[in-house]
Amino acid sequence: MKALYLASLPLIGAVIGWLTNWVAVKLIFRPHRPVTILGYSIQGVVPKRRAELARSIGQVVERELISVDDLIGAVRSRETMDRISAAAAVSIKNRIMDRLPAFVPLSVKKAVSSVITDQIRMEIPAVITEMFDRFGVLMKEKVNFQSMVEEKVNNFSLDRLEQIILSVSARELKHIELLGGVLGFLIGLVQAGLAYAAGYR
Repeated sequence: MKALYLASLPLIGAVIGWLTNWVAVKLIFRPHRPVTILGYSIQGVVPKRRAELARSIGQVVERELISVDDLIGAVRSRETMDRISAAAAVSIKNRIMDRLPAFVPLSVKKAVSSVITDQIRMEIPAVITEMFDRFGVLMKEKVNFQSMVEEKVNNFSLDRLEQIILSVSARELKHIELLGGVLGFLIGLVQAGLAYAAGYR
């Protein structure tokens, strides 16, 4: 009987450790609204501090991940500028071909549209650069990634926010639960060893 008791200590410790961490993980997200138990108000960490979480995510996104300058820089890359120039040139050439009178021979239309398009195409990069300079100033005034992200996170339902967090960290949270079981087992093993050493046999 005593041997059974000693053997059960690690198992009981494992169950208690796992259960404790399982409850702790659940308390990250639930309850959604404050619940009073024995005079203490209990609410999930995420629901209680969602506004602060949203603000922190917004700050990280804008400061560390992407800013208006990053976005403008990506759009103003050489490859993007070349693509915009080529697309604009094709569009202009087609419009010129369509707008020239029908009596103008096709060969003349092509020659005229090519000359004009080539000239315009040389000017397009400068025009685009100037446009982006002005557009960049406007974007810096109007676009605030931090506010956008913060608003998005705050607009998520708590269930959706929980799903998003779990989709990223479900494995790590499961490891926390299992670690609780392992630690509880080891503690129970130590208790059994101490009890055995103390003569409880």
